[in-house]
Amino acid sequence: MAWGKIQKALKWVVKSKKNPLSEEQLRNTFMAHDKNGDGHLDKEELKEAFRALGARIPCYRAGRAIYYSDIDLDGTINEDEIDHLVSYATHYGYSFN
Repeated sequence: MAWGKIQKALKWVVKSKKNPLSEEQLRNTFMAHDKNGDGHLDKEELKEAFRALGARIPCYRAGRAIYYSDIDLDGTINEDEIDHLVSYATHYGYSFN
């Protein structure tokens, strides 16, 4: 399968692209899901954030976001890595429902 077809299939997991969020809105949305206030987003927190953003498969998106964004490989997204997470979410066109 060609990479273009794979990317198109992966973009299917986003429900809507009607109202894209700004980078600041995405950053605030993700950080609002830091439930324990430790400044790190773990997979469960990311899963809830992607659910709020309309992901059809939020567990998958959370895992892929960690793979793409977790520079120090500690399994969480910290404040230094949030820009990578926002870039990932922007690439896939996340918006509020």
